[in-house]
Amino acid sequence: MEIYEGLDFPEGFDKTGGTVVTVGTFDGVHKAHAKLIGTLTGKARSLGAKSVVITFDPHPRTFFSRTNGNFRLLSLREEKEALIASLGVDILIVQQFDEAFASLTAKDFFNRYLKEKLGARAVVVGYDHSFGCEKTNAYHFLSSSPAANGIEAILVPKMEYNGITISSSSVRRALEGGDISLATALLGRPYCFSGPVVHGKQLGRTLGYPTANIQVDESLKLMPPDGVYAVRVTLDGHVYGGMMNSGMRPTVDDRLGHSIEVNIFDFSSDIYGCTLEVEALAWIRSERKFSSLENLKAQLALDAASCRAAIEKFNDKSH
Repeated sequence: MEIYEGLDFPEGFDKTGGTVVTVGTFDGVHKAHAKLIGTLTGKARSLGAKSVVITFDPHPRTFFSRTNGNFRLLSLREEKEALIASLGVDILIVQQFDEAFASLTAKDFFNRYLKEKLGARAVVVGYDHSFGCEKTNAYHFLSSSPAANGIEAILVPKMEYNGITISSSSVRRALEGGDISLATALLGRPYCFSGPVVHGKQLGRTLGYPTANIQVDESLKLMPPDGVYAVRVTLDGHVYGGMMNSGMRPTVDDRLGHSIEVNIFDFSSDIYGCTLEVEALAWIRSERKFSSLENLKAQLALDAASCRAAIEKFNDKSH
């Protein structure tokens, strides 16, 4: 997949055969996104055209709520790029979302970029997608604007799971509510995050459960509520089961602040500085304070057993 920084890339873009284009934030790249992108790539193949996804950085919601620091992303830029690439897209354009771009009308955006720059032969849109500063419904614009004459508009209807509309917002609500099972169903895969392993207090080692302390930029990345989770860990292409604790470690009260720690099952290598990819498979329990380290150790044994069982159940369902 080719990646371009912004729509004002150098002249000479090869429009031979034309393009099939879609536009969106694609935060999380969930099942409905995958369906839309599948429609895009399928149409492009049928036309002998290139499939093009236009997305934004920063997320428009981040741009419009700059004074509100509570918004977190489901997928950071690198994660989103990898997920979109895995769906077989030819070209990804990451457009900076700023004042100038936000002020474009639907007509200007369409004429300047989709029609003239990209030579779009078809545009694939979701049922609720809008163009331009007027927030014009994209499908209505493409279907009715004389400027779009000769360019096919393809509408992808909404997708539901158990009566829930699949969207980035519904995934976010599921994660914020600790409903890992629902989030997985809406995404079509487990929710994932990654980060380097950093040094901690190494208390887990003394309890018989050594942990990898993972550094995640929680100012950007949405994390599920504090608690204990069954997880799957990928390191250098190898996959392991594990037990994750996300929280403040109230029993220890070591004043290290919020931490994300993973006990990787059946693993003992030194991995400081390595990057781990962690997938949340199941919620086990909320974080709580224990009266002693011995009680904590006993609970960790129960948690580990619960995590192993949850991982086995998840793997059985996946096969």
